Amino acid sequence: MLPAPRLSRRKCLSLLAVTPLVGACARGPIGNGAQGASQPGAQVALLLPLSGARAGLGQQMAKAVWLVEDFGGTPGMTRVLDSGETTQSAAQAARDAMAQGANIIVGPLFRDQTPAVVQAAGPVPVLSLSNDTALAASGAWVFGVTPAQSVNTVLRFAKDTGAQSLAVVETGGTLGQQASLAVQSRARTAKVKPLPNIPAATQPKDMADALRQSGGGAMPDIVYVPGTGANALRQAEAAVKTGVTTIGSLQWSGLGQEDLERLDKACFTGPDPVRFDRMSSFFRAQLDEELGVIAALAVDAVGMAHSLDGAANPNRRTAFEGLLGNTRFDRNKTCERDLAILRIDGGNVLPVA
Repeated sequence: MLPAPRLSRRKCLSLLAVTPLVGACARGPIGNGAQGASQPGAQVALLLPLSGARAGLGQQMAKAVWLVEDFGGTPGMTRVLDSGETTQSAAQAARDAMAQGANIIVGPLFRDQTPAVVQAAGPVPVLSLSNDTALAASGAWVFGVTPAQSVNTVLRFAKDTGAQSLAVVETGGTLGQQASLAVQSRARTAKVKPLPNIPAATQPKDMADALRQSGGGAMPDIVYVPGTGANALRQAEAAVKTGVTTIGSLQWSGLGQEDLERLDKACFTGPDPVRFDRMSSFFRAQLDEELGVIAALAVDAVGMAHSLDGAANPNRRTAFEGLLGNTRFDRNKTCERDLAILRIDGGNVLPVA
């Protein structure tokens, strides 16, 4: 392995395209020369799982960030450090980042590592990539895509189209529960009636009856299916066939072509259709890989961090225009995100709203 100082950004990028991530690239500064603490503006460090079971995901996130920076897509350069798999390794990465002059930390990706990073970072803002809004209580700024953000997008679409009732297909688990709670708490503000949930165990052949039962004998205007499990997708396919407007969550963005073709005429909440598609095409052309939503999230978080210009408080009402939509932080350290509504048409994905 070549020593870190001899590895240029472009060289790191080319190595990443064909081999596992090399530690020298991961832990060294990106660009020519180190970024000292005396430099003005945002000095951003990105903490990613570059080793361990989720290393592949962390490496793709690093490649996406580096690719954008390599072609001038952000105003500054980012240090990428390995947060590993444990709270201890993540905290050490945060300490290393500050020792190298970082005044904003993006990451870690995992919920359980975030409080340790916040504690290690002290006064330095931490933009966690987790989607658990409860982490705001630890002092982190929660940048991940939350179930409530998808729900807000669905409710906005319902209001704009005049839909009056909405049912949720239960998925089980924390994210499914958060989606259901968000619908129940926010639907009336959008002048939409929240109907009783469709049980997760509902068989696809029984979806029509379950929808009528939820609507008190009438079909709901919209059925929201946040899950991506095999049964959830079969339920969504059955719901589409009833003629009810069927909408999935951002997690549907990772569906394969076969699933997209099965779910013809369904919709889902998704990334900005112009910015994400442009970046996705560029990523594919440069690295012969598909850009995932989590990698796009890292690009957005780093872009926002650089736009803060070293500010200690990320709470700015001016939205950051990202791949996953315009994003802004609230005073409670969680963020709002304007996702799009996308429609599946003949296996293709088209913007609706």
